[in-house]
Amino acid sequence: MARKRIAVLVASIDREYQQDFASGLLSAGVQNDVDICIFNSQGHMNVAISTSSEYGESMIYDLPDLDEFDGVISMLATMGNDVAYRKVLDVLEPLEKSGKPHVSVDVPQDGAVGIFFDDAISVGELTEHLITEHGARRIAFISGPLNSNVCITRLEACREAMRRHGLELDERLIFDGEWTRVGGRKAAEEILEMGGQIPDAVICANDDMALSVIECFNEHGIRVPRDVAVTGFDALREAVMRGLTTVCRPIDRSARKAVEVLCRWIGGEVPEEKEIILSTIPIYGESCGCAQNMEHMNDKLRALGTERWNMETILTRVSMFSGTLAGVGDEQEAAEKIREFVASWNIREMYLCVDPAICRESEAPDGDMHHYPPEMLLLYGVRNGREYKPVLFDRRDLVPALQEMRKNTSCLVFCPLYYRNRNFGYVVMELGSGTGAALYSVLMLLNGALISLYLQTNIKKSAATIENMAVHDIMTGMLNRRGYMEQAPLVLEKARKEGKYFTVISMDMDHMKRINDTYGHLKGDEAICRMGKALGVLEKHGIVPVHISGDEFQAFGISPSLEEARKLIPLIRDSLERMNRGDPWICEISASIGMYSAVPDGENGMDEYMTKADREMYADKARRKQGRQA
Repeated sequence: MARKRIAVLVASIDREYQQDFASGLLSAGVQNDVDICIFNSQGHMNVAISTSSEYGESMIYDLPDLDEFDGVISMLATMGNDVAYRKVLDVLEPLEKSGKPHVSVDVPQDGAVGIFFDDAISVGELTEHLITEHGARRIAFISGPLNSNVCITRLEACREAMRRHGLELDERLIFDGEWTRVGGRKAAEEILEMGGQIPDAVICANDDMALSVIECFNEHGIRVPRDVAVTGFDALREAVMRGLTTVCRPIDRSARKAVEVLCRWIGGEVPEEKEIILSTIPIYGESCGCAQNMEHMNDKLRALGTERWNMETILTRVSMFSGTLAGVGDEQEAAEKIREFVASWNIREMYLCVDPAICRESEAPDGDMHHYPPEMLLLYGVRNGREYKPVLFDRRDLVPALQEMRKNTSCLVFCPLYYRNRNFGYVVMELGSGTGAALYSVLMLLNGALISLYLQTNIKKSAATIENMAVHDIMTGMLNRRGYMEQAPLVLEKARKEGKYFTVISMDMDHMKRINDTYGHLKGDEAICRMGKALGVLEKHGIVPVHISGDEFQAFGISPSLEEARKLIPLIRDSLERMNRGDPWICEISASIGMYSAVPDGENGMDEYMTKADREMYADKARRKQGRQA
């Protein structure tokens, strides 16, 4: 019996907060015997200074058909931009009608069980602490996106706590820090630019913003906490180590709870509770003027030591592979380089699923940023040492290996791959070393390989197109004089080696000047095209027609015998007659035709064949002229 499968929609899984959630998912998946598929976008990246795209990132949420999953977990609060937020809302909308088991973390969703944290209580306690213990009266609040329910809850908790002490939160001191360090620094700079006395305290809705605020203040000679107290939220390792006053959320516990609720729901036990509230804990540190809590410090110190070692390893690997992956030239080389890359990074399970058009001939239009093609190519895949051969598969399968029965549960992360407005596909990795702090580097290196592969493929296509244009006539699509001079000698040499008859046919259209003078050159061009169409009959007999120029045509090829070669001229005349009769035009198309065919020896070359074919053509022209005069 197939194992149950849960889809998780999240952003920025490489960040510490989301990593803790993912860790809880992993353990809960094993405990409850369910597979986890995490669909992730790098929502925190600064699009303005990178090659990233909000649309390219958010397209990953279109990949899964949620009807094919037994349950869904959504984390809308992690979405770093409005594009991703709206995209996930659209994807989730059908779930309410279908009754699909759905758990939403932090953001209320119709039809879903919500898991929330008592942020209001902790932020209220934090605000009370700043007022009563440290005498804060003028407080600034740096939020995430101000339309976020999480941010609204934390902001209102701060406002209410101040009011209980007869204080009001100045609306001018409320800033949108976008959840990022860049946004936090920008808010700190705005505070400094306001002039006058700086606030007594700055409450930040997450630790990243708080840390950048402290750094900005220090650069301007404003010391924390002597001149201003600063607090954060999330209890990141770096924050606790640097003595930041913050709030700890049991995020890994929320993931385990989400999976437990879904598993019972999938099993038929519809949850009675639509909201589950988990407690948070304030952690007071030096940034507000309190003594550091050493209990939390030791745990974070050990984690930071591991993280630093991991970052050094990441930088080494990025340096090793940035050049080799960005220089791949074809599909085989790409697979070989990616194999080395995966082995070095100790990624036990990975599947690189790409749009086939980036490395193979395809009649499909070039990819865009809005749709994955219906058929994907598994360019490279590996699981526990077993490699998968390149194979085309239905995109709805997500990756071929998912259809296999597995002894143990899996927790896989799906991330988009693209460059600017060109979608490349996606990569699937087991939750582990490749999806942690290294994820952004892994994605950029894989993107580099696919960019190179895409460019090399297009260069080859363009070169082939240019070469094709150089040897073919634009008007008729036939081989032109240059193509004739390049290809005919090769066929002649083949006939010489095989002892077969090489045939050259020379043709001049009749009355071309009269057609141009009477009907105009456009009709003259049409006449040439009709002649070329009639000569198409030769191709079935291994003879290649050529438009030399104007009203001059030739043909060349290998004939099985002299008798078969002699049948070619009647064949051409019959084709012209059928066209004139079946598709009447302003006048009939006809031509003078000469042919020469012989087995090449060591002496005769192309000039001899062309000269003798022309001689026969002029003789035919003279005979036909005498016939018309008689």
